[in-house]
Amino acid sequence: MQIRLGVLASRGGQAAARATDVVVTAPSGTVLATIAEGLVAAAAGAPDGAERSERPERDRDRGHETVPVYVGEHRLDPHRQIVGVPPLVDGAEVSLYTPSPAAHAEAPGGARARLHVVAGPDAGGVHLLHGGRVTLGRSAEADVPLDDPDVSRLHCAVTVTDSGQLTVTDLESTNGTALDGSDVPSGRTVPLRAGATVRLGESAARVQTSEGDAVPLGTVPDGEGRLRLTQPGVPGADGGPGEPAPAPSPVTGPEAPGTLSVPPPSRAPGGGAAARRGQDPTTGPPGPPGPPGSSVADGRRTEPEAAHRDAAPSGPSEPSAPLGRGLTGWARKWATWRAEAAPGLDARSGAAAHRATGPQEGGPAARDVTQPDLATVLLTALGPGPLLWERGPQHPHALTVRIGIAHRSHGPGEPVTVDLRTSGSLGMAGPRTRLAALARALLAQLTALHGPGALETVLIAADGARDVADRTREWAWLGWLPHVRPAHGQDCRLLVAYDCDQAAARTSELVRRLDETASVSPAAYRGPRTVLVVDGDPGPAPVRDAVARLAAEGAAAGIHVLCLAETPSATPASPLDDTVRAAGEASPPFRSCGTFALLSGAVATAVRIVRPGRRHADGTVATMDGVSAAWAERFARALAPLREADGSPPGSPAADVPRVPAALPRTCRLLDELGLARATPSALLSRWAASAAQPTRLPLTLGAGPRGPVTAALTATHPHLLLTGPAGSGKTELLRAVAASLAADTPTDRLALMIVDGDADRAAAGGGLSACADLPPAGDHLVAGDPVRMREFAQSLSAELKRRAELVAEGRSFDSPPPDATRVVSPRRPLGTAGTARHAGPPLPRLVVLVDDFDTLVDPALGNPGRPSAGSVVRALEAVARDGARLGVHLIAASGRPDAVADTATARGAAFEVRLTGRDGDDPVPGRGSLRLPDGTSLPFQGGRVSGRIPRTATLRPTVVPLDWARAGDPPTRRTVRELGNGPTDLALLASAMTRAARPAAAPTRHASPT
Repeated sequence: MQIRLGVLASRGGQAAARATDVVVTAPSGTVLATIAEGLVAAAAGAPDGAERSERPERDRDRGHETVPVYVGEHRLDPHRQIVGVPPLVDGAEVSLYTPSPAAHAEAPGGARARLHVVAGPDAGGVHLLHGGRVTLGRSAEADVPLDDPDVSRLHCAVTVTDSGQLTVTDLESTNGTALDGSDVPSGRTVPLRAGATVRLGESAARVQTSEGDAVPLGTVPDGEGRLRLTQPGVPGADGGPGEPAPAPSPVTGPEAPGTLSVPPPSRAPGGGAAARRGQDPTTGPPGPPGPPGSSVADGRRTEPEAAHRDAAPSGPSEPSAPLGRGLTGWARKWATWRAEAAPGLDARSGAAAHRATGPQEGGPAARDVTQPDLATVLLTALGPGPLLWERGPQHPHALTVRIGIAHRSHGPGEPVTVDLRTSGSLGMAGPRTRLAALARALLAQLTALHGPGALETVLIAADGARDVADRTREWAWLGWLPHVRPAHGQDCRLLVAYDCDQAAARTSELVRRLDETASVSPAAYRGPRTVLVVDGDPGPAPVRDAVARLAAEGAAAGIHVLCLAETPSATPASPLDDTVRAAGEASPPFRSCGTFALLSGAVATAVRIVRPGRRHADGTVATMDGVSAAWAERFARALAPLREADGSPPGSPAADVPRVPAALPRTCRLLDELGLARATPSALLSRWAASAAQPTRLPLTLGAGPRGPVTAALTATHPHLLLTGPAGSGKTELLRAVAASLAADTPTDRLALMIVDGDADRAAAGGGLSACADLPPAGDHLVAGDPVRMREFAQSLSAELKRRAELVAEGRSFDSPPPDATRVVSPRRPLGTAGTARHAGPPLPRLVVLVDDFDTLVDPALGNPGRPSAGSVVRALEAVARDGARLGVHLIAASGRPDAVADTATARGAAFEVRLTGRDGDDPVPGRGSLRLPDGTSLPFQGGRVSGRIPRTATLRPTVVPLDWARAGDPPTRRTVRELGNGPTDLALLASAMTRAARPAAAPTRHASPT
């Protein structure tokens, strides 16, 4: 398990100005106390593994006491808190010695109202209104400071009276204040309706209440530092175990202009999630009330008292605590307007949405669903809100980003958008500060609305004209996003590039994909999309040419380039042509972009959107939407632990995206593919409980495929499997893996195994299936060398088939127990001891016969000691192939000579066929092969291993090392997996865990073995 954390440590009574990002590598189940010293060393700047004498003096004075570790204001129990379990999930921030200052921020659910900064160069802030007067302005003295040059130092004030009325007052500002397009007289106070838009300078703010807030999406922690989204109504959702989440209350508007309807308190403490970061967003008690205008989601770090305002969650949580109404549902209060609003949008290539739904059709809230503002985007990530990752390839607004707002003389203004599907690529030029803010805003929208399965993000920031430390500092926030994790076989830790070698690797990966889809038109492409962010000069000439080609042609392969070029702002003294020329010199691929977004004006807060062939035209002008670096980091950390839901239902965004195949690994550990890296009895009991819902099938896992584990299921219609391959291809090892997989997925009372080694010489040399005999479902193990034993086996197997046929005729079932059945099967009874079973007994277990070297039994060599009785064994196995399906008996046979068994009933009746080649091109790779499914399709896979010893790397101590963002684009340094020579194999480990898991199911009275 690897998770990334931010560590804040106080020094001399003052908290660190910035968290130290670290990578924690530890086995699952590691407690916090094990890594506490590593966190201290990392925060102090000491290398990993530093001795205690090198740690801070404050820690030395504590002797052997574990340093206090906080998440928010809650101190974690070092001996009970598990690393990878909320709140210690990927992206979380912890503070040492003292709580983080951000711990005192109140959960938004406790505020009377919220002030959202919905537009402008410093957009995205969410500030709490508790009552009283809150000032907005450019000065740090303002309660809500805004980085907007057109805003006065103290521009206006919003007041919430004790009676719930809202008012806005212009504080004699230079540029004035407007309310829904109407000027507010200087120095005057006017009523403010909840939902109205206040414009000050180039910024816009809106007051929202919690009325109509919906329940956040449910998440389930996986114990590895991730939170997997759940569908409503499944266990783990906020509505309770297995119950749908409660629906939001009907929307009720304000009673009168200027009146604020205060909603009732949440059903549980911590109902809001916007004050939390990097932890389970479904729980947490609220902190103490904050001052008027306190910010929980702004991310600003301009003043000491605000420097750590968003450094950590407001409070820790117990994962089981239910949550009241969430934060982001307010954007969905107009969800019923979606169908009506969408047709009215104009998303032409490189142009603005010139026509949007007017106020009379739902107002700004109606547009928040299709063009959400940045405050909504942040709350969506923090919730997580219902808009999270809702857009798939077929969504009408997929890859449509909001650039800014076109203000009108009357009304709140209309969003200006660019559709990357039509424009292909977008070139942005302007001064560095505003350019970076705009890029952060666009990427936040894309990654909040599109899931990692639908959109991957690649960064190339290898411009040698800027110091690498500056580049990594500016773009480190992007590394927290799950969208930059390699999911298609890329050889890197993250899809980023900060030097020429990394840039060459990233571009070659994308160019290869472009070449593979050269004949596909952009409109016909249906795969996942990629946004390539290129900051400045991408590198040497080959890399420049590759990026330019991707900008011009990449849309055909779902690749869209965002190219950033640092230039002076376009002004009358520096017209558009000069800006475009300067941008092309700063970043050569800029010239190939399909649409330009050029920052203009004296303070570069206006953005002009033009097409390259029409740059002499005026284009579309809007006020840019930008966000701060702290806002972006908070947003990205909130998304860091989240993963898309498994088994997405048809029609969902994740289901619309075909997965891109990845390269097969050279080796594969079966326990990893089964999700049993820690094979414990509790984990097995959970798997067995899940499989009880599908008693008509026997699932099995073969190994790793290009899109995840390759699985099959033996059923009455597809009962048998044949495995073929030459010597050295890994047949026997794959049979062992199949036996282990069957036992891991099926309870011991529903499964029995019979094992046959057809080649006695190989079995005697340790190359057979004897290790599988330790599995609890295993019954008899035949080594085909003793003719007497072989005849007994054949007679017993034939008798078992006859017995089952009689029981089936009497009405016995293999799928579900009769009402009074409570006992389990013991598969450990020797052959020939089967007693009579009553009709009212428990269901018969499914019997699986595994045969290695089946060809040796079919065609034994002269001198083979088992030759006289081989025919009787083959006849019994052929009877299983013919009649076993209706009797609950399945056959899995392996043969090194396919021609020798081609005429057998086993070969003819095999619904699944595994063909092992044992090679990857010219390289020998045992276990490499393909699975032919009943419908004729074939799936390549790498067979799982179970005979290897427990990897030595699994026993290493936990480590905490600083996170080097500059090297995240390098190929991962893979430690050599050395096996413990005297340790148990994975198969033995699994057998031991199964024995302990099956022990509680044992009963004093057992009926006979199935054989």
